[in-house]
Amino acid sequence: MLYIRGEFDLCTGCGACMLVCANRAAGGYNPRAARLKVLSKNENLVNRPVLCTQCENPFCLNACPFEAISRNPETGVVLVDKDTCTGCGICVEACPDRMIRIGPDKKADKCDMCSGDPLCVKYCVPRALQLVEKKGAVIK
Repeated sequence: MLYIRGEFDLCTGCGACMLVCANRAAGGYNPRAARLKVLSKNENLVNRPVLCTQCENPFCLNACPFEAISRNPETGVVLVDKDTCTGCGICVEACPDRMIRIGPDKKADKCDMCSGDPLCVKYCVPRALQLVEKKGAVIK
């Protein structure tokens, strides 16, 4: 099972990951539309990428009363079924990192790992984002 790991000590806070994600997810370069975020603490000059960790026991999946969230059996990625989602927001509250949000379509929205080839990882110049297996081995 794969997930994207963010390394705060490598992140420069440039925002390229958010821009490329927003463009894929929403068709524009608005970082607020990205499915990840970079938290910045100016006093310490620390930038921390926050992403969906594709939890082994996802709170969002377990909390959804409509079974609109499932795990792809082949990739292990936790996905939202937009046709089943009612936009109730219970999954948003259940996610410890708030990596699910209700989008403009009034449906839950989260990282789908770009169907196995995450653009945020590909375009992260300082290599602060890495595609890894749950075992910890770096893939890309």
